[in-house]
Amino acid sequence: MLIYMKKKILLNKLNILLSLIVIQIFLSFSSIVFAQEHLFISSIIKLPENENAILVEKKTQTLFLYTSTGNGLSVLFQAPCSTGATMGVKQEAGDKKTPEGVYFLNAEYEDKYLAPIYGEKAFSMDYPNLIDQRTGKNGSSIWIHGTNKKLEPLDSNGCIALENSSIIKLSDYVHINSTPVIVVEEIDKINRAILIKEKEDITFLLDQWIKAVEKGSYNNYLSFYSPEHLPDINWWEQWLGIRKLANNPDSKLRVKRDRTGIYYHDSVFVVLFDYIMTFENEKVLLGKRKLFLENQNSSYKIIGDNFQSIPEDFQTIKFPKVAAAKTLVESASKKESILEMINQWLEAWSAKDMDKYESFYAQNFYSLGMDKKKWVQRKQMLAKKYDFINVFGKEFKVKQKKDTCEVTFFQEYESNMFTNQGIKRLKLVNKGGLWKIYQESWKKK
Repeated sequence: MLIYMKKKILLNKLNILLSLIVIQIFLSFSSIVFAQEHLFISSIIKLPENENAILVEKKTQTLFLYTSTGNGLSVLFQAPCSTGATMGVKQEAGDKKTPEGVYFLNAEYEDKYLAPIYGEKAFSMDYPNLIDQRTGKNGSSIWIHGTNKKLEPLDSNGCIALENSSIIKLSDYVHINSTPVIVVEEIDKINRAILIKEKEDITFLLDQWIKAVEKGSYNNYLSFYSPEHLPDINWWEQWLGIRKLANNPDSKLRVKRDRTGIYYHDSVFVVLFDYIMTFENEKVLLGKRKLFLENQNSSYKIIGDNFQSIPEDFQTIKFPKVAAAKTLVESASKKESILEMINQWLEAWSAKDMDKYESFYAQNFYSLGMDKKKWVQRKQMLAKKYDFINVFGKEFKVKQKKDTCEVTFFQEYESNMFTNQGIKRLKLVNKGGLWKIYQESWKKK
């Protein structure tokens, strides 16, 4: 009997010990799961409603498509991809590296306009952005595209290549000039509390910046910018005068933001939002405004801003305060908009998108004895003749006047039949708020 009791006590102790071990394992596992559930992707701080984000991890050669949910982010789908054949961050044209940073898709190309190497669909990215240009990075024609050959890792010239089925699937979730493409070497995670704090602080800054535009002083507006990157402020006096005339007791001029996205890479926060002006019962979208922020001494400062896009029909919008709207739109750096236009022109020619290519030329264009019609016809003939065309630009120089400017840059041109390099010179004129080419010349080196 005594032996039986001892065995029973020992068995009870073993059961209790086993239960404690199981509980400890469960608690440890729960802690791991809890920690994982509360780790968030550092690159995506805030996604607007009904927007998605593309995240490319070069280390694993994987593209992820994220969407926002009530509890954070979820993966809509992921697919293998191929980035630049040379590892590292892109610095210059031809280095076969894929850039890293926060970019946006700014054009879509169908397969009938593409060379076979781009597969069934392609999207161009707005590389180099303002921060890239400031740090001396150059090159162009960085795309996300399909491929008609077997997808191999680290096999592109700097683009992000996908299997054709993947690029077609991705296209259903893309919004031009709105969907971010964040390219990183390796995905980084942060604590939820840090993410919330970043979002709250940046949201507060944006609200105060909007108030400064709407009714603040010159010094108040500039206080949001880093002293090293002060914006062009020539428009302020005109805007101040418009504000005084518009803001009477019966009608108020307001500046607002909507559909704000906040993204991060390598110490720089990129904010994109709809920039809106309202007056009485009228409302006008001025465009997609983009701000670059940096945390300097525990305070966020704007280190650059421009427009990601401006509505094509902006100049024809019937709005009581059109002068006010134009003043705010023109506050963006003209040089940046010119360089963006040049990069889009290069991309259109590289894609052999002749309709888009033609749209960059003014009606009074004349060069090398050809008017616009003959010039475009000649280019169309070349586009049909060559299997592919790749054009790159670097070392851009812009000389501006009021409504005209001259752009010179070093151009590299290649096709399946020949390659050359030299200095390209373009003369542009501002037509209806858009820059158009009215003269073009080339000098071989």
